[in-house]
Amino acid sequence: MITHPTLNRSVLLIVPKQPFYDWSNALTPDLAAQTREDTDEHNSYLLEDELFLNDPKQELRKYWKPIFLNELFGQWTDESVYPKLSWKMFTEWFDFYRSSIVTDLTNEPLYLQEYE
Repeated sequence: MITHPTLNRSVLLIVPKQPFYDWSNALTPDLAAQTREDTDEHNSYLLEDELFLNDPKQELRKYWKPIFLNELFGQWTDESVYPKLSWKMFTEWFDFYRSSIVTDLTNEPLYLQEYE
């Protein structure tokens, strides 16, 4: 059996719900409206290794705001139109799926890409 290395991270997949798309659609009424069903590409976030072993929702609370901001920024870069963020809104606007094991199935080296 071939074994593959695992990364010392957990993965969080964020899937926007329709309220997220409703907010985005309201900003661009001249464009075709997006729906949850239209989108099959979602963002994933690497977090601490084995983060979600106890209480996933509680452990996510320290990350929800930067995730929320990143998701909003992906739709609209002007932060002045962002809604007032809250944990409650985060859970209403996003589903999230977690994995405590990240396995690298490629032979390619890992690298970091820095953005300015």
